[in-house]
Amino acid sequence: MRQWLNGIAIALCVFAFSTAALWSQVPASEGGLPGGDRPPPPPPPIVHPRDLSGYWALPPNPADGRFIPDAALVPAVTRQRLAEVAAKDREAVRYCNQVGLPMAMGLGFPYNIRITPHFMVILTQYSAAQNRFIYLDRKEHLADEAYDRGGYGDSIGHWEGNVLVVDTTMFLPDRGILSIPGGGFRTGNSHLVERFQLLKNGQVLQLVSTWTDASVFKGSHSYEYRYNRMPRDYEARLGLGCDPYDADRAAFLAKGKGF
Repeated sequence: MRQWLNGIAIALCVFAFSTAALWSQVPASEGGLPGGDRPPPPPPPIVHPRDLSGYWALPPNPADGRFIPDAALVPAVTRQRLAEVAAKDREAVRYCNQVGLPMAMGLGFPYNIRITPHFMVILTQYSAAQNRFIYLDRKEHLADEAYDRGGYGDSIGHWEGNVLVVDTTMFLPDRGILSIPGGGFRTGNSHLVERFQLLKNGQVLQLVSTWTDASVFKGSHSYEYRYNRMPRDYEARLGLGCDPYDADRAAFLAKGKGF
């Protein structure tokens, strides 16, 4: 009887070791668990295609998430004129001026976007970038005498399907950083049309920006940014300060000509 029980125990041990060895060779895609004891993460929840709210950031590598072709400029935009604009931009950086558009949408800091039926607000964690408001309950721009022009212009938006189309005019030509990605610069006559759209089930926010200005561009100039949604547990940080009285910072900017 004892020998019979010992035989059963040995058989059970052999079966257990064989089963463990077999499962260790099964790939995760065929039923195994990654790491041996952890199930794959659940898929992200379905995002409404018009819900742009959330925290977003451009990829840290400039080669990712940005498509910026060279702009076709009119002959009047000479090298001297471009140098003058670059010098003014360096001065704006040096004295921590509000960056304005288009720079406000190309910062290396996370954005907090909140959208309602009446407006969308875009907040950044950089102190030299004001909160940007896009009004969704207006179909016309404000009258010139009723609007205090600035570096962000007057932005109104409407939906075309699941694409938010934002129209911005009424810029102040000497406020903030004027340079436009790909070449050219903002003037008081510049017209910006932006198209915001969610991709990849709301995990990527696509922004296509198109500038028209007969004094700067031949036709129009477009470029694209793609922002990644920040993790669910992301918490906003305090805004990064910009101190125009920091002598060491000023000397460093002067050494590198601002950029």
